[in-house]
Amino acid sequence: MRREIYMGLIVLVALLFIASCVPVAQYYVCADGRKVNDPSMCTPATGGETQEEEEPGVQPEQPEEPKPVIKIFSEEAQALLSKSSKVSSLQYGYVESPNVLPENIYYVTRDKMRIVLKTKVKFTEKDSYDTVYLGLVQRSAVAYCEDKDYQMCPDKDREFTVKFDDYFEETPFDWLDKLTKADLTGKSKTFASRNAIEVSFEIGGEPGTMFVDSFFSMPLQISFKGKSYEFRDIVMNEVDSEDIEHQFNQ
Repeated sequence: MRREIYMGLIVLVALLFIASCVPVAQYYVCADGRKVNDPSMCTPATGGETQEEEEPGVQPEQPEEPKPVIKIFSEEAQALLSKSSKVSSLQYGYVESPNVLPENIYYVTRDKMRIVLKTKVKFTEKDSYDTVYLGLVQRSAVAYCEDKDYQMCPDKDREFTVKFDDYFEETPFDWLDKLTKADLTGKSKTFASRNAIEVSFEIGGEPGTMFVDSFFSMPLQISFKGKSYEFRDIVMNEVDSEDIEHQFNQ
């Protein structure tokens, strides 16, 4: 009996020894939960949206660079229009056909504009504004009621939000910048005691004519695409910073 017990213990120890020598099977858990023996068998995990592979040989579209504008000015026209560089500010009444009389007065620099409205605009039943300020670079717009009469404008610092395009009109600076071709016609004319010289021009292939002040070269009257534009009672270089900025109520 004892001999049988000893033999059983020897067999048990032998089995345990053999089991310890057998390698334990190892596996990898993939991102999708699958178990595999080799990690290379896992499907690459995707985090959210996958980036689309670009087709070989296909280049991504690049934004088109603006083409340089070629200006063709005669020597005479260039000599005349170059005088406009001396002008930094303007004041004028603006008329666009078929209108006859100016509706507003404009105070203009190359980056700002103040418009004094001849007719006040009602914002609500009780509130109105009579002056609009435009930022020509940012295309911003804001309005105020600035009449000195307290009854007319009790709160001169209240801002009214308005739309830039509702009040912006191209300035003499803008017209000169747009010209792609210019020559003198040999004609001249007087506008409100100002001597003006006629210039034939093109903008984007469309022909037109303008009379410009002979001293400052600012456009006074423009005929283009069947319409007429006038800058009346124009004053050069007399608009200062106070004329172009809102004056807060004291």
